[in-house]
Amino acid sequence: MAKSGARWVISGCLILYAVMSGACGNSGASNAGPDASIGQDSSGDGSSSGAPRADGGGSGTATGSASGSGGDGGAKAAEGGTKSGSSGAGSSGVDGGNMSTSSSGGMSASSSGSASGSSSASTSDSSVLQHHKNATRDGVYVDKAFTAAAMATMHRDTTFSASVNGSMYAQPLYVENGPGGQEAFIIATEANHVAAIGGTGTTLWDHPYGTPVSAGLPCGNVSPLGITGTPVIDTASRSIYFDAMTQGPKHLIHAVSLDDGSEKSGWPVDVSATISGFDSSVQNQRGALLFLNGTVYVPYGGHYGDCGNYHGWVIGVPSGNPSGAIAWHTDQSDGGIWAHGGLSTDGTSIFLATGNTTQPGLIFTPPQSWAGGDAVIRLSQALAFSTQSPPAADYFVPSDWMQLDSNDQDLGGTNPVLFDSGGQHLVAILGKNGYLYVLNRDNLGGVSSATGTLVSNGELMGAPAAYTTSQGTYVAFRANQAAVNCPSGKGSGNLGVAKITGTNPPAATVVWCSTQPTDLGSPMITTTDGTSSVVVWDADNRLYGYDGDTGQLVYDGSKVAADALTAPIQYFNAAIAAKGRIVVGDQAGNLSVFKP
Repeated sequence: MAKSGARWVISGCLILYAVMSGACGNSGASNAGPDASIGQDSSGDGSSSGAPRADGGGSGTATGSASGSGGDGGAKAAEGGTKSGSSGAGSSGVDGGNMSTSSSGGMSASSSGSASGSSSASTSDSSVLQHHKNATRDGVYVDKAFTAAAMATMHRDTTFSASVNGSMYAQPLYVENGPGGQEAFIIATEANHVAAIGGTGTTLWDHPYGTPVSAGLPCGNVSPLGITGTPVIDTASRSIYFDAMTQGPKHLIHAVSLDDGSEKSGWPVDVSATISGFDSSVQNQRGALLFLNGTVYVPYGGHYGDCGNYHGWVIGVPSGNPSGAIAWHTDQSDGGIWAHGGLSTDGTSIFLATGNTTQPGLIFTPPQSWAGGDAVIRLSQALAFSTQSPPAADYFVPSDWMQLDSNDQDLGGTNPVLFDSGGQHLVAILGKNGYLYVLNRDNLGGVSSATGTLVSNGELMGAPAAYTTSQGTYVAFRANQAAVNCPSGKGSGNLGVAKITGTNPPAATVVWCSTQPTDLGSPMITTTDGTSSVVVWDADNRLYGYDGDTGQLVYDGSKVAADALTAPIQYFNAAIAAKGRIVVGDQAGNLSVFKP
């Protein structure tokens, strides 16, 4: 099933390839004949004899600008990604909260996307329907149970015991109104099992979805390879969406019933068979899925080892028409979307981060002209760039991108986190070069000389989080080695927190770091009302809670032997808050529950 392509040329440099089904472009003049000129003639000089269009001469014109591409060696190296979140999704179908709630670093209406509408889950619902709770990926959970006083009585609930078949790379999810009206944790594993676990640890249903891949891939370091990216739940249709790597190899996008795990009609979608040019054997799916206005969006990168001619892809599948999938991919070789946090949204636009681009067949050899790697990119819901002018409003890339590409120090190890601060609409991204960049998401700025803030002596991967207290707005992040520029006496571990200034442009300063030195996962946040009693949670083989302003350890899971996890958390994964409980899924497929 061929898809049309829309290419854009900037100064003679081809920087993106948007692939869409015939009618998914913005309205515009049609061009007769298949594959008319799409912004670059055969000599590559940037001249054009026709506008981009849909296949078959339809009237849909794919519009946009600037692209991204790249491979993330660091995220690749651990076969992981990132996570983050914010308070909510505002557009219809964007589950997980209220985007217009800015008190917890959340979203308000902006030129990059208003946050109108209602989610399919009530804002008072404690359900966790997607990665990091919210579609902004800020990782903020509002829960009245986690007061300062409650920290003194936090403990692991040893009466709760639950395990699933396979290693847990995907974040656990939670629904208040699950099968039979019961609360349920939704778990997905590398064994291609998805299970609904009741609030007492009882298995409500558990189904396999094809045989995972354990041999025959050209490279990679996860075996068996099954479900890695965190699923997303749409409570309106009571559907769970996920990608399962299945023997073939095939990437199959599933939609199954929340109530019993049965496959929905018309699903699963075989991506290679549906999207022209997509090769399941060299693509890996680690980023969290996103559900927005009736479409599920699935990001893809490559395998550890950078084998084959993979790209960064985003596949959009309409929930009511799974055969009508649309797609976008980076034009340059590699260009993976590696981050475990996947895609974020402000309710209108979709944000993603790409890794390093390379010349075909030459790992870590950058292209001669910038081709979209090391970028934060904003797409429309039709998976095209917007028509904003200048085009640079829709992407950001550091001006030293070629050096970063050569040294595998791209931006692809973390996902964009969206938040508001000081009246500004911001997005944070952390690079494998150790820098934190805070950008204006209404105008990302194109190729930029912005240097960011050095916050780590090694690669930055995992899923960041963003939150606001009465004392300011912060970004919490995971460093592979250690955070740097930590104030004296404020820790020196691999969890760091930077405070965001109210200046324009904003700046960041590291204000505290963890006292646990290494091996922590990705952070998440609880607050009793959006700004009060803020606790930053993280875990290794223990759970820890830190005061959001000072970094003081308010819960230390290493103090009591019974509070130990059965196995460590996967480094890019994160705990969740679920109706007065902190829940951690570990590498061995076990769930642990903590409560006051």
